[in-house]
Amino acid sequence: MWNRLLHSLRIATKLSFLDWLALLDAWWVLLYFHFRLRWGSFESLTQTSIHHTGRTVDQFPVAQHVARLVGWASHLHLLRMTCLPQSLTLRWMLGRRGIASELKIGARKTRIGIHAHAWVEVEGEMVGEAGGMEYVFYTLDSNN
Repeated sequence: MWNRLLHSLRIATKLSFLDWLALLDAWWVLLYFHFRLRWGSFESLTQTSIHHTGRTVDQFPVAQHVARLVGWASHLHLLRMTCLPQSLTLRWMLGRRGIASELKIGARKTRIGIHAHAWVEVEGEMVGEAGGMEYVFYTLDSNN
């Protein structure tokens, strides 16, 4: 317990003021998507228009940083934030920064049952996920 607290304090001291604002923003957006998923339709959430500026700089490092902030915000919640509200929050926050992203949902069958996972991709790469995740889950394509 103490190691986790010390680790969190070390992380907190390295955050800039803008990171703290983004962390707070992510906390509220996670809460929004958590309840929207329970009381609204998934289609209405994925149809949300996100404006992109079409930046030409390498967007992946920025996306990774935002993904870490969303992950930390999800750990600060009293409610359990699963991968879907985290991915929707990350996609929304990236869109606000002008970074185009794609929400991916995958599933796999195991002896125990069916497991699903949601993640975000930027420039064709998974953001904030362990490498090789795309090979673990069969990606569901919404265009079929």
